[in-house]
Amino acid sequence: MLQAKTKDGRTITLATMNHESIIKLKATGTLYYCPVCGKQVIMKVGIKTIPHFAHKSTADCPSYKGGEGVYHEQGKLMLYQWLMRHNMKVELEVFLPEIQQRPDILVTWNNRRIAIEYQCARVPDKIIKLRNEGYQSVGIIPIWIAGATLFTRYQANSFRIDQFTKQLMQQYNPQMPPVLYYFCPHTAQLAILQDIFITTSTQAIGKLHISALEKRKFTDLFHLQSFTNTELQLLWQKQKYKFRHAQGRKAYGNELTWRRWLYSKGFHLENLPSIIHLPIATQYRMKIPLWNWQSKVCLEIIDPLPMKGLFSIGECQHLLFRQQYNSNYFPLCISQTTPVQEYLRLLERLQVIQKVSKDVYKKFQPITFYHHIEEAVQGDNQLVKELFSQKSNIIRA
Repeated sequence: MLQAKTKDGRTITLATMNHESIIKLKATGTLYYCPVCGKQVIMKVGIKTIPHFAHKSTADCPSYKGGEGVYHEQGKLMLYQWLMRHNMKVELEVFLPEIQQRPDILVTWNNRRIAIEYQCARVPDKIIKLRNEGYQSVGIIPIWIAGATLFTRYQANSFRIDQFTKQLMQQYNPQMPPVLYYFCPHTAQLAILQDIFITTSTQAIGKLHISALEKRKFTDLFHLQSFTNTELQLLWQKQKYKFRHAQGRKAYGNELTWRRWLYSKGFHLENLPSIIHLPIATQYRMKIPLWNWQSKVCLEIIDPLPMKGLFSIGECQHLLFRQQYNSNYFPLCISQTTPVQEYLRLLERLQVIQKVSKDVYKKFQPITFYHHIEEAVQGDNQLVKELFSQKSNIIRA
């Protein structure tokens, strides 16, 4: 921990003091106590570590998280000092007894309390979920900033995402794109990754901006930008191309099960219609990849229907019931639609289906299948171009 209290209630933050002052303070023999559990803590002052306090025993302290190394402590301190320089009302490691939690940083801004958690280690999903629920139960807005050690970038707009990273993704209102924050204390750079579209089980595309922390203001965290339709069109055409050419890759687990199901239907990847594997902003709520569940909707429900045949959203939701997370599984992402609703909206814009009533659609066009991969790639490019050539931003409508 970066802070401790003396017997008379004074708060001491070693990391803000120079080495000479710390040595003098240590020589006084003053005793220091954990501000949470009240038990005695000791100074930890070394050449390679940030000066801090540590419990003699952590077993009984309700705020103890464990796994907080030098990287985490350094990053937390730099974020705290950054906010202080911008004259923010900010507290470091303050304990909230009503929820038994201690955020790394607590900010009060525009009469709102915001808990900033600097997360550098992977922990079980349920821990992140419980912390979010705790903060939200007392009206505190949680913001997660991941350590740059958790960031893997493949290309300019392509990066790794997994189930843990998804828990740190935030969406402040339905009109704003999802966002992830990363900070590296070694380079003092803040990365803002926004307008995130999940492409596979472990990858996504997003609009990335990296800059020095000192050039950012706190409010910059909320000034987010989206891809233009042209940018997203080019990116998704590449994704479709990669998808079409994945036939030769060895499949495992759910992917192998899906391919076997596809073969049982008499299809291969090159045969699938272009309306399978379309970008969905709320894909994070699905347990399986885009092409898996979208092919189920197309091949199990829409394709077998005669022209003008009817089906409901309820049928699609029931088909994919076990493959979706509940909306409360991602409490930091605010969306007014489900992945299935988004997908049907796209098919409606592409005039594959027509809406008859609030929850009922009819088949409006036959689904087109391909004979070979060259034909499929050409069809994909044409459909994606059509999808993003519309004036309105239909992907996020």
